[in-house]
Amino acid sequence: MFDYKLLEALDMVLRCGSFDAAAKRLHLTPSAISQRIRQLEERHGEVLLRRENPICATPSGEKLLAHVRQVRALEAELGEQLAEDLDEQGATQAWRTLRIGVNADSLALGLMPALSGLLSAQRLLLECVVDDEAYTLDLLRTGEVSGCISTQSNLVAGCGVLPLGSMQYIGVASPQFAALHLGEKLDAERLGNAPAAVFGYKESLHRRLLRERWGLLEGQYPCHVIPESNALFAAALAGFAYAVVPRQQAQVALASGELVEIAAFSHEVPLFWHHWSRQTRPAQLFSQALMSFASTHLGPSNI
Repeated sequence: MFDYKLLEALDMVLRCGSFDAAAKRLHLTPSAISQRIRQLEERHGEVLLRRENPICATPSGEKLLAHVRQVRALEAELGEQLAEDLDEQGATQAWRTLRIGVNADSLALGLMPALSGLLSAQRLLLECVVDDEAYTLDLLRTGEVSGCISTQSNLVAGCGVLPLGSMQYIGVASPQFAALHLGEKLDAERLGNAPAAVFGYKESLHRRLLRERWGLLEGQYPCHVIPESNALFAAALAGFAYAVVPRQQAQVALASGELVEIAAFSHEVPLFWHHWSRQTRPAQLFSQALMSFASTHLGPSNI
């Protein structure tokens, strides 16, 4: 049998990233949190947390984490069923939390306004873990989220997957930047000297295109690291870097002449919605709302 008090401590340490922050969330002392983690590790006979910065789970820790989060989802489902009975008697439904992995570009293209009606009607609190869409599936595998937007179509055990459509990416720069740094013929030499604006330190789409199309590796080109989609786009508008962004995000600036397209960076990215097979009712409604958002904001996937 599992001691869910100990598993809750494991979950909270990984959610918060430190023992001190987890202690505050659970209204415990840091030493009490440490003791619970030690007890859990002693019972399982192995280390479950890597004491690194940031703290991360070992493979066994990830399995326990996935288990406790799915148990919590089942408890929430039962709570919903009981709440429905209370609703019929006029009682106020409690707020519930849905934790998802999402790419920053989906947030920038208006995902939140599209969900506002659902979140209010279902008294649903959204907890977004933002990462590049090439890496969000890892969050689902470890149980950190109950659903995620990903570029990968392969199934995760115990989960379902739905195709959302494709997001068209293009390179953009101000006309002045393009004339100064990129010229008429784009090649590795020019890109090796042109300041780029990239999303983060992981291999994002921009970094991957530089490697695959021009043979440029990290460190072989100057770049600003800007891990926020709208700020990344603003860097291109400001004229101090070029960027790879969703076409939809750049349409107005392209039409006005504030930006020019760098055609060589054009690339279509298919997106998929992965979710636990056993979804709570709010999670099912969220999936439906997400599919509706995708039908109006994403193109059909040709991949």
